[in-house]
Amino acid sequence: MPKAARKKQKNLIQDIAVQRMWRLFELAKAEFPENPERSRHYVQLIRNISMRNRISIPGEIKRRICRHCYSLLMPGQNACYRLKEGFIVISCKDCEKEMRYPYKKLK
Repeated sequence: MPKAARKKQKNLIQDIAVQRMWRLFELAKAEFPENPERSRHYVQLIRNISMRNRISIPGEIKRRICRHCYSLLMPGQNACYRLKEGFIVISCKDCEKEMRYPYKKLK
């Protein structure tokens, strides 16, 4: 198989993987209120897809997943969002850990 065809096939596989991650994320959000364990399973599938295809999880999805226990973070239900000194601090109520993401203040 020529290099160009192989690269095109790899890009196609990666695009399909990203689409599947987004679909699983939507399913995880929909399932969370009734069945949090199934939601956690969908998040685990997202992680498996990203590792298998060696691509990173999109940032918007990654911020909604706990870095420590890999549960879906839903504000007010199992996550607490706070602003502290230029950071968004997200506290997971399942594992009691915190994640910090910087943000720029408007002047």
